Formats: sequence, structure tokens, C-alpha cells
Amino acid sequence: MAELETSLTMNCSPEAAFEFLIRPENLLKIIPPDLGFSFLEVPEELELGSRIEFQVTGYGPVQRFLHEVISLDPPTGFTEHQVTGPLKRFVHEHIVEANGNGEVLVIDRVEFEPPGGMAGFLLTEKRIRESLEKGLSHRLNEMKELLEQE
Repeated sequence: MAELETSLTMNCSPEAAFEFLIRPENLLKIIPPDLGFSFLEVPEELELGSRIEFQVTGYGPVQRFLHEVISLDPPTGFTEHQVTGPLKRFVHEHIVEANGNGEVLVIDRVEFEPPGGMAGFLLTEKRIRESLEKGLSHRLNEMKELLEQE
């Protein structure tokens, strides 16, 4: 099982960061544009058991995903996992840690397992890791910019 973690300190409250993260519409503001990301079905606000159906077109054929929120702990974070999608396993923890100085550390922690079979030759652990690192870093930087404007 491969693991990856990215983080960034932001000048906002834990509640503001958490509120931003549980509203899927905000993801559209911070996701890399070249990913070709779009929601197929999503709630206005995530809660335990919420399902998020989306597709990505930036890597060749359309990839469809269904994720489910499996833990929710306001305002410190939530975890989602892949129910269906191209990977054997994908678990994404969104963590918000207050540092006591009016700032928070927002952490994205991902565990994943590449697909098997022929798809595994294209979607290698290295390629998935590089894509996730780039995408998560972009998301955190965009989130920081938006939250620190408020």
C-alpha cells in the first residue's frame, strides 16, 4: 500500500478550513484545471455516509469515481474512500489541526493501491504518486489563497 501526505499552514480558523472542505462546490475552485474534473452527483455539504460521484477526463479515457465519506469529525477532518474507480484502493484523509496562533495546518493524507492487470502498466504507483502530489499541492495552495482573502 502506497502512502502520501501533503500539508500547508493557513491563516484561518479550523472551523473555516473544515467548512471549506465539506462543501464540494469549493473543490471546483481549487482543483487543477487540466484534470478535467466534474461532479456527476454530489451533496451540497458532506456528512457521514455522503457519496460523491465524479469523473476525470484529463488522463485519456474518462475515469469515473464514486467516493463515500466514512468518518467525519468536525472541525478536525473527515475521511473518504473509493467505492468504485480505477484504483484497487484509495483512502483520503482531510485533516485540520489548529496550532494556537490563529493558523491551521491542513493535511491531505492518501493511501492508494494501483490497479492490477493491464491498467496497472499505465497507472503505476510512481505515476499515481506524481499526479497526486501535484494535484494536492495545487489544491492546498489555492485553498490557502481563498481562505486568507476572507
